[in-house]
Amino acid sequence: MFDDMGELSVVGPAERDEIFARVYVEQRALKKGNAAEIACVRAGITSPELNMSIVASRQLARPEVQRLIMVAEASGVEVERREYTRDLFLDELQAVVQAAMDKGAYPSAISAVKTQAQLLGMLDQTVNVNHSVSAKDLDLATLRAMVADRARPVNVIDAVVVRGIGDGDE
Repeated sequence: MFDDMGELSVVGPAERDEIFARVYVEQRALKKGNAAEIACVRAGITSPELNMSIVASRQLARPEVQRLIMVAEASGVEVERREYTRDLFLDELQAVVQAAMDKGAYPSAISAVKTQAQLLGMLDQTVNVNHSVSAKDLDLATLRAMVADRARPVNVIDAVVVRGIGDGDE
């Protein structure tokens, strides 16, 4: 829908309502239980003070939005298989967050929110790469070079230890 979330700032309230209505009809056709919440997120209709389900129910209660939904339904919606996109994953994770919050499953909600943040690149990730090599994976020249490196002579210094006065041995 939007390549960059910064594009939402140029969309006015009327366009957001149209986007909401179109996405709501599409999501409902896909039998999504949280179609209104997904439509709110996609249209950029949010409120940090309210739960997304409250924002969605208020949006659905507006008469002008109901009229836009009827227009969108009348135009017909073709539901086709969608490719996996970042928005699809974010929408699915938002559905998980809402369901978990409704059931009081806060650890699940936290996990889904953390996954959303990772998907959006907001969390640092550490990747450990372990690599192992066995002798059978190396060619003969490399093995000979490794053995020659370990077998080279070690320089040893010959010395005589002389103990003098004050060394502690009396």
